[in-house]
Amino acid sequence: MIDEVVSAIRHGGTVTLILGAGMTMPAVPGLGELVELADRYAAGLGDDGELTQSLRQAREALDPHALPIEVYLAYRRVFTARRSPGEFDVVAQQAVLAGYRAPDLSLSPLATHGIWQRVDLRLGERVENSLDWWELPAGVRAVGRLLAGRPEDFGNSILTTNFDPLFEVAVRQTGRQAVSVPVAPDGRPDRRPEGEGAVQVFHLHGFWRPVSEEVRSPLLHDPAPDADAYEPTSRALAELITGDVVVVVGYSGWDDVVAGALRAVAVNRPVRVLWAVHDAAPIRLPDRLAGLVEFFTDIHGDDLFTGLADRLEIPTAGPRVDPRRRVRHLDWERELFSQPGNTAPEGVLPLLRQLERRYGWGVDWAGEPQRPRLLFWPVRLRARASLINAVQALTAAALSARGVRVVVCLDDFGVTDREALGAEFAADLTRWMRRVDPSAAPQVASLQDYVATASASLERPTDPWSVARIFYGERNPSLYSVLAAIKVVPHLALHDLERNAHAIVQTLLSKDANRLLTPLTTWSYLHSLLGNEPAAEVMAYAGSDERLLWEQFREHFGLGGTLLFNPYIKHLTNESRMVRWTSPEELRAYLTSTRGLPGWGSEGGYVHWLVQNAFLLPRYLTGSSFPEVGGFHLDSWSAFAAALDSGLPVLDLLAADVSAFYLGGKL
Repeated sequence: MIDEVVSAIRHGGTVTLILGAGMTMPAVPGLGELVELADRYAAGLGDDGELTQSLRQAREALDPHALPIEVYLAYRRVFTARRSPGEFDVVAQQAVLAGYRAPDLSLSPLATHGIWQRVDLRLGERVENSLDWWELPAGVRAVGRLLAGRPEDFGNSILTTNFDPLFEVAVRQTGRQAVSVPVAPDGRPDRRPEGEGAVQVFHLHGFWRPVSEEVRSPLLHDPAPDADAYEPTSRALAELITGDVVVVVGYSGWDDVVAGALRAVAVNRPVRVLWAVHDAAPIRLPDRLAGLVEFFTDIHGDDLFTGLADRLEIPTAGPRVDPRRRVRHLDWERELFSQPGNTAPEGVLPLLRQLERRYGWGVDWAGEPQRPRLLFWPVRLRARASLINAVQALTAAALSARGVRVVVCLDDFGVTDREALGAEFAADLTRWMRRVDPSAAPQVASLQDYVATASASLERPTDPWSVARIFYGERNPSLYSVLAAIKVVPHLALHDLERNAHAIVQTLLSKDANRLLTPLTTWSYLHSLLGNEPAAEVMAYAGSDERLLWEQFREHFGLGGTLLFNPYIKHLTNESRMVRWTSPEELRAYLTSTRGLPGWGSEGGYVHWLVQNAFLLPRYLTGSSFPEVGGFHLDSWSAFAAALDSGLPVLDLLAADVSAFYLGGKL
């Protein structure tokens, strides 16, 4: 088959590609898995099982050996009858998102998007533009090479019965533009003028997301009620088949639309149709095409298009550089890019870079890096500040010493004796900050006091109830993403949810509802600060497990906002006793027990975090010398781990040193 296509192109012919679901599996679920997704969707509707029972009836009415396409069509008819013509779109969208594999869900466009929540135009485009996070089969990548490297030979277009965007993604990964053109149920494409010059991907059965704000009709085509309904669609579709040779791969021809269009083309001009099938010719298809088609069996799309691209000598695109997906090699990064010695740089931006490179901190910049003037630090008031708070205070002080104003916002709703505890909490923060900057004294505000006096603002909502109207109402985040942002439930992708179902239900039953006030009150106070400060010069301060909360702030209020986050201790919370000990002996016991666990020395684990953030970082920010034990200069985690492996009592040193830092005068 490759020989036939190459020969046609070298003799000046053009090729029309018609590709189906067989090309994008298994990245995007096939019909069998799509039916299973529909069952899962129906099971969670809370309709007393009526949709589930109707789907079961539809399956039982079919032949026991019914093809997956027949089950799929039956399901579509039930969804249309019992729910709405567009209800199945949500199931299809979830199937498409199975091919989208963001390494960190909280940093992806889907961070605030729920399961089974409809994907709109804006979100769909953002997901598609995260090019390197899509799982593309080899054949799809090769099609992208063909369309980008030899666009004229393929009519600068492709026809597909798929509703996913994988062919567009494959083209865009090569650096070329691709535009999605859904074909209406009557077979007429939505030709958009902005697509001129780009590869056009015609979606014959609909597209997974809207292509404009005005579209309100179902995204996918409902099955036609009878065969006669295909004829007008086929005649319209024939206008899109412009090649001298038509190559069909991964499509069974079940709805007769493509077959009818090929017959319509053959009536007016000569055309060769090369139809590849993996196992055998599709049922009834040879009879319907009456000798028009040459079938090629035992052909896999991955092999076919990869071989074709190689035969046409189209180079493979080089690896794309995507900073969101790069793997950080922290060891050599610290060695090559970290400022040597133990003296922190004088500038704010150089200091932030060193925190990232040496100690694994992170900065999510809203735009180009810009020196912050204000550090907004929301903290939940607890009975006692933790070691995590101490480390945050130390870094806040280092920024304060470089001219950054520090505002601590105490979330003190529902806290008994909040005034006394708030004063003690603020005293602890000040004590730690003054280790770096003797004059440091953060501005500390009570959220409960603020809410009692807040008033509405027309420019930015500065009372919690106006924030709630925008956050919960206008932007419509999913309930799941709201709960995940405030750390009530774990933030997981769909494929991880089911095995964590018990833990999710347990947290829903055990967590206090007052956590829902966190974004409303915190963002209200921040808006009041932004009335006097440029948003680009305000940096929020939080743990890395709170990044989703701040991503939602950006999403809903469009104020940009940069986030400084400290590394998260794996499997520990801010309330764990292991970050709130009361004596060096207690900490030493925690270190000993942790040392006995598998993977105790992994990055982000308890011991590693303590060494990096509570042993090395304080010395770095205060300009103190690093200790030396048994010939080991303890200026890095690797040196500490080597000394520990040598049997030296460095855990005793760690317990005493970190306790002196955390407990200070309270020992």
